[in-house]
Amino acid sequence: MTVYLLTIDKSSTAPQYGGKINGLIELTKIGINVPKAAFISEDVLATMWRPLVPELENQDFVTANEVTERLQSWQFPAELVAEINQFMQPNQTYIVRSSGKMEDHELASFAGQYESVSDCHTVEDILIAMKKCIASLFQEKALHYWQVQQLPIEDMTMSVIIQEQVTATVSGVAFSINPTEGQDQQFSIEVVEGAGEQLVSGQVSPEQIQLDWFGSSTSSNYLTARQLVDLQKQLLHITTFYGYPIDVEFCFEANQLFFLQVRPITTVSRKIKRGNWTNANFRDGGVAAQPCPALMWSLYRMTWQTALERFLIQHKLYPSKQVPALATYHFARPYWNIGVVKEAMAQIPRYVEREFDDELGIYKNYQGDGYKSRFTFKTINHLLRVAIPIQQSTKQQRNQASQKHQELLSMYHSYNQKLAALANGSLSENEQLWEELVEKAYLQSETTYFWQVFINTIQLSMKKTQLLKKIPLSTFFQLIARLGEVSHVRPLKSLLEIVDIIQKNYVPDWQENDILKIANLLKVNPEREDAKKIQEFQENFGYHSTRELNLLVPSYSEDQCLVIEQVKDYLMQPEKAATAKASFQEALSEEEIEQLIAPHVKTYQQKKIKKDIQLLRELLWWREEFKDISTRFYHLIRQATRQLGEKYQEQGILQHAEQLFYLEKEQTQAFMHHRISAAELQQLAQDNFAYCQAYRAFNPPGDLLAQVEADDTFVQGKATRLSGIGANDGIVSGKVRVLLDPKDVDQLQADEILVTRFTDTGWSHAFGTIQGLITETGGVLCHASIVAREFGIPVVVCAEGATKQLKTGMEITINGTTGEIMI
Repeated sequence: MTVYLLTIDKSSTAPQYGGKINGLIELTKIGINVPKAAFISEDVLATMWRPLVPELENQDFVTANEVTERLQSWQFPAELVAEINQFMQPNQTYIVRSSGKMEDHELASFAGQYESVSDCHTVEDILIAMKKCIASLFQEKALHYWQVQQLPIEDMTMSVIIQEQVTATVSGVAFSINPTEGQDQQFSIEVVEGAGEQLVSGQVSPEQIQLDWFGSSTSSNYLTARQLVDLQKQLLHITTFYGYPIDVEFCFEANQLFFLQVRPITTVSRKIKRGNWTNANFRDGGVAAQPCPALMWSLYRMTWQTALERFLIQHKLYPSKQVPALATYHFARPYWNIGVVKEAMAQIPRYVEREFDDELGIYKNYQGDGYKSRFTFKTINHLLRVAIPIQQSTKQQRNQASQKHQELLSMYHSYNQKLAALANGSLSENEQLWEELVEKAYLQSETTYFWQVFINTIQLSMKKTQLLKKIPLSTFFQLIARLGEVSHVRPLKSLLEIVDIIQKNYVPDWQENDILKIANLLKVNPEREDAKKIQEFQENFGYHSTRELNLLVPSYSEDQCLVIEQVKDYLMQPEKAATAKASFQEALSEEEIEQLIAPHVKTYQQKKIKKDIQLLRELLWWREEFKDISTRFYHLIRQATRQLGEKYQEQGILQHAEQLFYLEKEQTQAFMHHRISAAELQQLAQDNFAYCQAYRAFNPPGDLLAQVEADDTFVQGKATRLSGIGANDGIVSGKVRVLLDPKDVDQLQADEILVTRFTDTGWSHAFGTIQGLITETGGVLCHASIVAREFGIPVVVCAEGATKQLKTGMEITINGTTGEIMI
């Protein structure tokens, strides 16, 4: 027997219900007050009305008037009418609402496109209203929107909701962000007296309220202080549940708050109050590709401001010693001041704005090459005055790189030993070591790495333009590839050595047992060669993790199962191991460099070109070595924060040890030095955690601008093109594997083309098995590009929307020189 009518409170979400119904189901499940409602699913409803519109079978549309005429003489099944009658309560008014299959969807909203019919008192009222909702599928504005969005006609269906109508004293709409001011921790609210139809139709001018997520609330002419506090609390609860920007409809009946609808905000402005900002490089390293907890953000802010400010002033790249803020925190991600950096880069000889933006994968809001620094009679003295200290710094960095690397490595091992010795130390001892680590040791390590990055970026800007006048782009990529076993390649080699040992002696144990049983087997048999090698791997590479630069993720030294899982993946898929072994390449020799240059450059020019290439190669190699050191110090900070967090939990200062990761270092230090109480510390941790949760499922715009054009709106999850920036030469065809998390890397098959949002060093061991790579972020100098070049893999970066448009199993061709992607 068919059940036609389902209730919101006893249903689970399903794609066929449409966004509006699914939103109400989700709100109900998290304890949000929703008016009692029942609905008819679109798949059930479509069996009733679709036969009346046979034109849809031929991909044709009809008008709403035609559908209305056909529905007038048609009757709903008697069983459905009986179920509606049973659902209705005496003296209750109802509203009938549409829930289109694609309505309130992440890629389309259909806001205001379909009918809602209020003031229904009888079953007959509801049946008439349901017919109006069905006919509204074919309204001209809805059909136009459908065609503009290029949606499949088979999805042109809707469910219908029958909901108790609330006698609203105040109604409103709330956005979880303030779009006009670019505030990402502020609700933007419009409220009117009475029912919400007045607000939606524009019959009255609403009151505008800006309500902060945290802290004291504002005032309102229509809402009491108590109602504002209740609204703030419930809106934050909903926002953190979804994890991306939303807009909701709500109303108060006296002091009782009801929520009527929730949907994703599908377009987000790039606008910010002041300045131009980007998270390029940050997202390539994984720091801004996901919410960045407050501790990590505060560390980046300190280093970015300290290192970059000193670099700009020392090299006369900024006209004043009063350098503005160089980092900001938005959508729970760190951004850096691209406006200030471009002012500085404009002082560099041969700087071309478009090439600079391509290197980093930065959004372009200009035509052509943008700004170009030129040698003229007026500028030559200034450009030379800038170029000389840059060349001196480059020379100094090259001369001191090896010594600095050794000093930082020694410092790392020293702190590692101190941490181990303090495992059972006092609270004050742990606080002292933690503060010393984040304020001094980390800053020294990260500043050295950042300094290397700055020099690399400037030298590439100075050299690349000139080099590409003489050699093709594909040759240039070959010349900066095969640097010679960069640090991120070493763990994969070690893993494959472990696989070889197991294949000789222990295959049955590894094939017949799961990961936990293997871990236990190695624990009780530490003398076994595979146990020794895995222990050795943890000692040598234990500072790595599956999601590096995320302080919340365990390192390999903490969890042996993470290593066992990777080893077993290669063991159980021999073709992947064989592909990985074959992918290792020797460093490009001097003879090979000369052979690549010779066809394009005259003999007398070759020495200069070769010198420039060798400089870039050396700088790139050291950048990866210092990045490896940086990873080690983040590992130290994670271990020190874990230890201190456990102490705080034991003493009741924090509810959970992990909360310490959600406190800016300055906030923790304020507690250490008795400037704030434990209760205040706890509240800050909770607020910072909520902020990260509210943006955990959001892929924000990579670039934020004070001045935006009409077409600068960022559309969540939707790309306007399927191409990117070529970052390593070569053309390759193969099957796509879309992965969003390195924990799923075992799904990769040999010779597939990996498509992902970004890569960090946690992905490095996967590069040996793939034949091509596409990322949604990044530039020529990002991690994905550098490591792909070491494995000889064509790579396309900054391919916006690739993980949405490409599907696992698709056959595609990518051009690593031009950035083209062909399905």
